[in-house]
Amino acid sequence: MTPSERGETAGPAAPTAHADLTGDLEPVVGSLHETYDARVGAAVVDSEIQLVADRFVGARIRAYVPLFVRRYAGARLRADAAEPRRPRER
Repeated sequence: MTPSERGETAGPAAPTAHADLTGDLEPVVGSLHETYDARVGAAVVDSEIQLVADRFVGARIRAYVPLFVRRYAGARLRADAAEPRRPRER
C-alpha cells in the first residue's frame, strides 16, 4: 500500500517543533551555559543547544537525549569558541 492509498498526502511538512529545554535537559543547559557563555555568548549557546535538542523531539527513547545534547552541542560550542560567529539560524 502506498502513502496515497492510505490517505496520506505529500504536501508541505508540518512546522518543526522545538524541544523543551527543561526537565532532563535543564542540568545540561546550565552546564553548557556555565562553560561557554563567556567564550561565545549566551545567544550562541542557546542557539546551539536548541538546534541539537530539536533533532531529538520525536525520539521514542528519551533516556540518552541529555547525553547526546551535551556531546553534540558541546562539540559545536568548542568549535564556535575557537572561531566565534553569530547564532545559527533555525
